[in-house]
Amino acid sequence: MRSACCVRLIVLLLLVASHWLNAFAAEENTVDVLLSECAHYLNSTPESARFPLEKLHALRSTFTQIQNEKYHNFLAASFAARGMHEERVAVAESYLGEVKSPPTRARFLYHLIDGNASLGHYGKALLAMNEAVQLVPILDDAQSKIIVLQGALALSNSLHAFDDALEYAQRIYALRDDNVGSLAACMGLTDIVEINFLKGDRQTAQSLVQEAIRACDANKNQLFTLIVKTDVAIDLIDSGQYTTGIDRGLPLLREFSILSQDADYVTQLEEALARAYLKANIMDRAEYYGKRAFARAQTAKVLELQEKTSETMAAIKRAQGQLAAAVGFYEVNLALKKKVLDDQLHKNLAYQRVKFDTQDKANQMALLEQKNKTLSVERALQQGRYQNLILLMTLVLVVLAILGAWLVNTLRLKNVFRKSAQIDGLTQVSNRAHFTGCAQQLFKDAQSIVSIVLFDMDFFKKINDTYGHAAGDWVLEAVCAIAKAQLQKGDCIGRLGGEEFAICLKDSSEGHASAMAERCRAAIAEIDTQPCGFDFLITASFGVATRSRGQSASFEEILVAADKALYLAKNEGRNRVTVAKN
Repeated sequence: MRSACCVRLIVLLLLVASHWLNAFAAEENTVDVLLSECAHYLNSTPESARFPLEKLHALRSTFTQIQNEKYHNFLAASFAARGMHEERVAVAESYLGEVKSPPTRARFLYHLIDGNASLGHYGKALLAMNEAVQLVPILDDAQSKIIVLQGALALSNSLHAFDDALEYAQRIYALRDDNVGSLAACMGLTDIVEINFLKGDRQTAQSLVQEAIRACDANKNQLFTLIVKTDVAIDLIDSGQYTTGIDRGLPLLREFSILSQDADYVTQLEEALARAYLKANIMDRAEYYGKRAFARAQTAKVLELQEKTSETMAAIKRAQGQLAAAVGFYEVNLALKKKVLDDQLHKNLAYQRVKFDTQDKANQMALLEQKNKTLSVERALQQGRYQNLILLMTLVLVVLAILGAWLVNTLRLKNVFRKSAQIDGLTQVSNRAHFTGCAQQLFKDAQSIVSIVLFDMDFFKKINDTYGHAAGDWVLEAVCAIAKAQLQKGDCIGRLGGEEFAICLKDSSEGHASAMAERCRAAIAEIDTQPCGFDFLITASFGVATRSRGQSASFEEILVAADKALYLAKNEGRNRVTVAKN
């Protein structure tokens, strides 16, 4: 997934710094001079801003209110530039209560949004985002509005709430006031292009690319022009146009070395180039860019980039015949995939919880308002006749009906959220987290025999590329239906990611598990694909590992053994069942 966090952070820090910088032209005292230095450094070399901030710390007792606001804002921005997000959040939280000005409050809320998101505190980030977005209508300047909306957009993107992110991007673009060269036009169109690529709507994204480039060129914003071109180059490679993608991508790396050599986009572009060279069978270039991307992802500690670059390196090493190195990268990738899925689940739960709580509060406010109206009517009805009493009872029943409907809907939503947290939406089997929990429960009894069967669809990407993702989805649903038919009571099946699935068999010997896997394999190979509109062959490879009675092997150890057996099945020709060696 493409991440704009680093680049967006730099741009927003520049917006904040440039906003304050203009206010220092006529000021000459020591505090203002030091604050001016902070603004200058944040606008050029953010790391250096800590030096004047250290001097300002000793002068805090002399600050005016405006100087105090600037100092705390610059301090939080300095922590952000150095990746010290705990300190950044602490500064913003400690000072936010003293801030009354909506534009200044919006800036401190942005620090809470981005800082908490960087720390994985997604619930707190979402609450800060909701408060900030509510300030947008009362903010006077477009710059402050862009800061708020961009913060909300970046958080929504990280939560995969792309529809919400697209709405924020369109609100940024609407601030352009028909000025083609404005920052709002450049940033808004860049965001819209990128989000549509993330959503998989290539046609819409491509249709806006040239308009976005023209807007950013008119704004003289080379960095955002470069971002748009990078998105296009990566998309060319993702869509199989490897040579064109390489030709477009290589010059962009040179531009990034001048403008923003540490941006996450560099890691994404190098990883895409590595895949393109791998497909072109130019192995030395594939390994060169693959290693650079992997090293950058490790340094930046961006989990999704670490997972993607490790997978690419595993594929490169496998293509080079370096199987031991490939297995090493694959094991790293498997662990990272689990972390990515767990992190995304954490994000989704936080998003749904905050969204639910927000709706719940809105419902409560509506009920409270209705209750107040009812009480007012009741006081009037006490002075009236019996007919007015009937009216009061009717109103009370209406309120109770609303409350009952709300409670029923609340319980239904909770059940939906619980189910969505456990079941894969496409295949209707357990998701990775739920499957892992079920399997670990079966492994707790050391006296039981438990088997793990991993299977992976052969050449699944080719099916997607040739017949489309709809056909690929149909295949996954059909395969899961066949696999579930082979299970007995107490067994569990889950989707680990993409086209990879796992089955945990209770009280199942190695022979029983192998036979079950063979039945699945044969049944999958006999699937009639004509109902999906195409006629093609489906096969799958299986890896089987068993923990015998009395052994102390954990679920994780047996899963790794099954994964290695699956790798051997793939390496030995696919469409087969391989049993792990003890």
